[in-house]
Amino acid sequence: MAAAPRAQDPLQDLCEEATCLICLDYLKDPVSLECGHNFCRACLTQTWKKSGNIETSCSHCREPVSEKNLRTNQQLANLVEKVKILSSQGSKKTQGKEGVCEKHQEPLKFFCKDDETPICEMCDREHRDHRRIPLGTAAQDYKLLMRLRQDDLVKKREKILVYKTETEKEAQELLKQAKTKMETTLEEIPEIQQFLDKQEQHPRSQMEELQKQIAQKRDEHLVLLSRELSSLEGFIQELKEKCQQPPAELLRDVRNLLQRCEEKQTSEKPMAFPPELKWKVWEFCDLNSYLVAAMKPFRAAFLDALLPGLELQKANVTLDPNTAGTWLILSEDQKSVRFGDEPQDLLDNPERFSDRAYVLGQEGFTSGRHFWDVVVGEEGDWAVGVARESVRRKGLVNIDPEEGIWVVSKWRGKYHATSWPSSTDFLLSEKTKRVRVCLNYAANQVAFYDADTGDQICLLSEIPFSGETALPFFHVHKKGHLRISP
Repeated sequence: MAAAPRAQDPLQDLCEEATCLICLDYLKDPVSLECGHNFCRACLTQTWKKSGNIETSCSHCREPVSEKNLRTNQQLANLVEKVKILSSQGSKKTQGKEGVCEKHQEPLKFFCKDDETPICEMCDREHRDHRRIPLGTAAQDYKLLMRLRQDDLVKKREKILVYKTETEKEAQELLKQAKTKMETTLEEIPEIQQFLDKQEQHPRSQMEELQKQIAQKRDEHLVLLSRELSSLEGFIQELKEKCQQPPAELLRDVRNLLQRCEEKQTSEKPMAFPPELKWKVWEFCDLNSYLVAAMKPFRAAFLDALLPGLELQKANVTLDPNTAGTWLILSEDQKSVRFGDEPQDLLDNPERFSDRAYVLGQEGFTSGRHFWDVVVGEEGDWAVGVARESVRRKGLVNIDPEEGIWVVSKWRGKYHATSWPSSTDFLLSEKTKRVRVCLNYAANQVAFYDADTGDQICLLSEIPFSGETALPFFHVHKKGHLRISP
């Protein structure tokens, strides 16, 4: 037999209708939106101001609304005042009904902090060695604790609402980038259509699939945030209802409720779009530059110049010990380098940097598009990038485009990018642990990215490789340490 539904409390329903959905207190200067939701005027305007939204929307259902249409709902304001009076009268009627002990049928007057349960005077004998406080005091203590938890959950709810807005904006930006580069790339393809008909469908299908992935990730992330919001709303409402109960009822199972609330810890903004998806967007941007550059020699050497660069290749870079400066210590697998305590006694072969702590990669590139990731140490100075094979090895060779070296570097706590004709400073997050070096040989450019977030650090263009082999370049100083990611 199905259990009978719980009877609704009309006064409780009225209290909920008179409550602001933001501050969860009685409405003050209430305003009603087109969507039907009600808020305190101050709460709503403050929420809009914090979010920085150009287009205002309902803080509960996110439906767009016009700030110009905000009008005080005087009828609702009058209703709120009456609800306050009714609620106060209801509270007075329930005073004194503290509940009775199920075991002794005596009034519950104390609260055992060790067992976390209300007790009567007869129970008090069984709990004489426990910590006991008056029932009203315990109720006030827990009510304060629940209000603190409620405040934390409200703050987290506001954070998630901001995350939802930022997710939408980031999705729009990624879709815009993909669409713009798709259109530009497809404008280049018809020029080589007679030689490469099948290649038009290849990037088109990839780009369309990328758009679907961006939209899918956006929708999945928004669903997760909406579920989290729904869960938070439930906890907030449960805490609110609990706080309005008489002390005895309030203290029943209160620890379980608080523990469940504590599990809703405030977290950092979750990542909506993984780096792999951002790499795909960037690949199309880089592919466009490659296609434009490859069109120039395309008539004479189409197969050799274009086909190798249509796919961004991950390079298996290893360090060349024959080029390493004497201060450098290379690992056995030739994947990492650090600055030593003293110079080593090494053969001064022609390939070695004699007076600088530089080392080159063994793998060189004369075409195509390639990338490799480098883990940068938190201490010391470092530089990563590319160099022409003809770079000077003897004497004081500066990190400079005139020497044939293009890098991003950290020197004395500041970050720099070398580019012709001079170097420029830039800001790099201290959280950046891996730098991705992306070489587009045909387009004469090198791009640097945060390999973990997909954010671009800088782009060096118009690099005069002049047909020479481009080699990976590395430099460390003092406590500096670099490791090539597998």
